[in-house]
Amino acid sequence: MASSRYGTQGAAFVGAEKCSVSADAVPCVIKELRTAFATDKTLSREWRLGQLNALLRLCSEGLPELQAAMKADLHKSPFECIATEIALVEAECRTAIAHLDEWMKPTYTKTSALNWPAGSYTVQDPLGVVLVMGAWNYPVQLTLAPVVGAIAGGNCCFIRPGSYAVETSHAMCRLVHKYLDNECIRIAEGDRTLTKAVLDQKFDLIMFTGSEFVGKLVAEAAAKHLTPTVLELGGKSPCIIDRSAHLTHAAQRLCWSTFLNAGQTCVRPDFVLVHEEVADQFMKELKAAIREFYTGDPKNSEYYGRLINEKAYERLSELVAKHKDSIAIGGATDASQRFIEPTVFDFGSDLDAFRTQPVMQDEIFGPLLPVCRYSKIEEVVQFVRKLPTGKPLACYVYSRDAGVIDTITRRTTSGGLCINDSVMHLTNHELPFGGVGESGMGNYHGEYSFMTFTHKKAVLRKYPLIDEAPLMKTLLGARFPPYTGFKKSAIKLFSSSFAAKAVNPPIGALVAFVKKVIVVVVLARLLGYRVSISQA
Repeated sequence: MASSRYGTQGAAFVGAEKCSVSADAVPCVIKELRTAFATDKTLSREWRLGQLNALLRLCSEGLPELQAAMKADLHKSPFECIATEIALVEAECRTAIAHLDEWMKPTYTKTSALNWPAGSYTVQDPLGVVLVMGAWNYPVQLTLAPVVGAIAGGNCCFIRPGSYAVETSHAMCRLVHKYLDNECIRIAEGDRTLTKAVLDQKFDLIMFTGSEFVGKLVAEAAAKHLTPTVLELGGKSPCIIDRSAHLTHAAQRLCWSTFLNAGQTCVRPDFVLVHEEVADQFMKELKAAIREFYTGDPKNSEYYGRLINEKAYERLSELVAKHKDSIAIGGATDASQRFIEPTVFDFGSDLDAFRTQPVMQDEIFGPLLPVCRYSKIEEVVQFVRKLPTGKPLACYVYSRDAGVIDTITRRTTSGGLCINDSVMHLTNHELPFGGVGESGMGNYHGEYSFMTFTHKKAVLRKYPLIDEAPLMKTLLGARFPPYTGFKKSAIKLFSSSFAAKAVNPPIGALVAFVKKVIVVVVLARLLGYRVSISQA
């Protein structure tokens, strides 16, 4: 098993807020949450809406406090705190509030002929007491956005923020305690001692965002209790620049998404494969975009971040030193500020050699971007399929060639795919966000969050008065022994596709058709046409 990017021990977490649950108190608090859930308090529509609105107030009224904390932890600008963190949580809240009634309603479906007459539908049951383990790189968004789904789903929730973003962890602890229902939602901040105490407990779902290394530990702990997990991990997300790409358009989007938050983004483009015919021009466009976005002095740019801690700086500065002969853009470092400027490596056109480079062995998670050239799209497909980190969390392709786009879409696998953009797919709450294989399991955002934090319960409802009617009793009794020739024939008939269609007529389609006809007739009359169903 690979080791953590931040060492095996890590610095002890100090200064936990008084409202935080201590490691020793975790078992007792989980018991209290189970007691609260057993009262059915969280099942009601009113409680869910009340907590979602409270979370909106937390985001609005707590904004200055959260901005100051993220500035201290990550040198994140006030605007980026809103655009990449708070606004996404607020959007999740508003979506859940707008659609909660719809999500909570039963979903009716067809009934098999063997079960007819009956009602068939599903309902979304709350899971119980769930654990949300946030991450430090987008500490507000990746902690509170999943909490929206937990609340909308009617669960009690135990929150554990990422520990490296210490000031933001403190701020969230204070705000969650102030705004949310402490009987049903609790928060605990701390280091790995706390994490172990939390993972020793039984939950009804664990949602974790972070590294593959910790994700394996979470999955191992969950397996002891047969607890389902949603793991949002990472990997090496490729970016392909085809020769048909609009190079300025591609360079600007790649630059922004790669160096956003100093490269500490799980879905950032981790490396670039650029067609050899446009590679040199693309590198010029990329250099121009970096200068435009962060000026000639990124260290003094309001919009360029810092690495989270010394361990992260040491790991990444070592990669810069190892590949100093391949640096095409950037390369400056400053340990006192945990600063590494946007750095691009040019590894030429030997894809086999590129695959073996140290910077290509693990997710970079910093402002470094390796680039290599290719000549055929098949080379790209095979390269992406054989990444050492497995299936990536995201894949990006910039192209105006439908054949290239189709090839990447069909023949590569990733958690998400963006065509002619990067990262932005996760801002669309109509799309599920999640990984596949080594980059994670499960998904969330929008209605997908609600589905993740609930159980789709199948319901079949029978009606004894109908079942016991003379003719129906004879037909339905065919399933009971002894099995006569009539019963066998009846069971065979009711198991056929013809019977299934017969008991599930396309009423919905018929109603929709009639509605369309009525609309057409009304519009025709309004336009002065004479409409009649009888012959003149």
